[in-house]
Amino acid sequence: MRDSKQSVKFMQVLDRGIFLRLKDLSRRRGVTVQELIRVLVIPDWMRRFEEESNRLESLRRHRRARVARGTSGLAVARVRAGPKRETTA
Repeated sequence: MRDSKQSVKFMQVLDRGIFLRLKDLSRRRGVTVQELIRVLVIPDWMRRFEEESNRLESLRRHRRARVARGTSGLAVARVRAGPKRETTA
């Protein structure tokens, strides 16, 4: 699939310190930096992003359900007493 029409190439600019850390990790694993990014870093980032998105969506659904039931406790109206008005009869 590497050279297929479905593949997309992109260029990434990294901070020198981050690149050196990736280079060290890849050397210890016996792979290139590109392979490390393609096989480990990107899939791990995607998995974490997906998990966080699902967690946030679950929280949003829970909040919407609470508001719909009227049990959120967040929609409490505050009423301030203003100055007394004198009424004329």
